[in-house]
Amino acid sequence: MQRRRVLASLGSLALLSGCLGSPSISSSETTTETTTTTAPDPETTESGQTATTTDECGWPQFCEGSELVRVRVSGDFSGEVVLKPACREGDIGLSPGETKTLTREVDAETCDVTLLVDGEVAYDERIQDYEYVMLRVGSDGDLTLQKEEL
Repeated sequence: MQRRRVLASLGSLALLSGCLGSPSISSSETTTETTTTTAPDPETTESGQTATTTDECGWPQFCEGSELVRVRVSGDFSGEVVLKPACREGDIGLSPGETKTLTREVDAETCDVTLLVDGEVAYDERIQDYEYVMLRVGSDGDLTLQKEEL
């Protein structure tokens, strides 16, 4: 958009200088093209964290610090919820109304993730380097899955 404004301004100046000059002086039109390069706005996850990549980490994959998985438990759910990420030490227990987020510790990190709801496997998949997964446990224990891919 800035490029169009610059070119339009230069075009107006060229026409204006032709109108103001004397008729005996020939004017030559010179167009200077100015290009401003800006990076596109990064996509963001629901939490507002950057979801796109940088040149250092490559495309298409999420970089270090981006969200890998987020689990939300309804405040009305009275059962037990446990997140078991193979890429981290230890299990993560979630209470009703709680949200836990795992972020990538390295560029393009993948992780096998299991979510247990009341002792039963509700989710068991590998989250790839180009994916972000959100899991919601409803008040009745049902799981809602949202997956974003680059």
